[in-house]
Order: sequence, then C-alpha cells, then structure tokens
Amino acid sequence: MLEITKYFDEKQAVIKLMEDLQDYLISIDPLNRTRRLPEYGEVYVNDLFEKIQENFGVIYLAKLDDEVVGLIAGVIESSSAIDEVESVPTKTARILELIVSEKHRGLNIGTLLMAEIEKYFLTENCDLIRVEVFEPNHSAHRFYEKCGYGDRVIDMIKVIK
Repeated sequence: MLEITKYFDEKQAVIKLMEDLQDYLISIDPLNRTRRLPEYGEVYVNDLFEKIQENFGVIYLAKLDDEVVGLIAGVIESSSAIDEVESVPTKTARILELIVSEKHRGLNIGTLLMAEIEKYFLTENCDLIRVEVFEPNHSAHRFYEKCGYGDRVIDMIKVIK
C-alpha cells in the first residue's frame, strides 16, 4: 500500500534516492559537467536538511510496503529588498527535489507527492511555487507542465574552456 508521509528518520533512503537522481542527471548531461563523488549523497542530503530547517521547508516520502520509493522536498523563500521593489508582493515556495525510483515511475507517485507539497505550501499562504528543471531532463519538464507549471526564466550557459 502506498502512503505519503513527512520525513522522520530515513536518511539512508533519502541519500540513496538523491544518488540515483544524480546518476540519472549525469547520464543525460550532454556537456558532461555533472559528477558524483563518493561523498556526494551524505554532503548533499546534509545540505538539503539544513535548507529545509532554515526555510520553513518540508520533505515528504512516498512509501510502498515500508520501502521509500520517492520524495519531494521544498522550502519557503524569503523576499529580498530587490524582490520588494521589482516584483509584485508574493510568498514564494520552491520545490528543491522530486524523485521517484526508476522501477516505481508511472504509478502516479510523483503526482501524489506534488499534491502533498502544494497542499503544505497553501497552508503556509504561499501564492507561487518555483521549480528548477535540468534542461536535458525532458521527462521532468513534461511532468511539471502536466502539473500546471510553465517556463518563466531560462538559464543559459556557454562552456568557454
């Protein structure tokens, strides 16, 4: 049975999912600029937990028969002085991570995780949610579009060396 729960104490499962995601991003990176050193999982997850704690964030886990098969993490962003003078006042949330294990994709788990975090952001009076997508990750881009998200900013790069 699938259940969506708030994160409690499944750090190793979170590390495994984040390492799997990083490996996937490496495999689709046409510039070969992405890597995963042995300490990546531990360092990345510790940083993620810190962001969650400092920014009114949350992590939800998808569990299937007590196995963690997906996660979503997000925070509430602070407005800067520049935001205040150049943008309509808003309370912005940001999805930092969303991953469903490869063998469990296509089971609506990502959609359920999105619904749960959006519900959390609504209870926190957020009126805008941002999510970043690695450009080569076309399946993630299509998924977010199906969830009602649209492109707003495009970050372009040029390798000069």
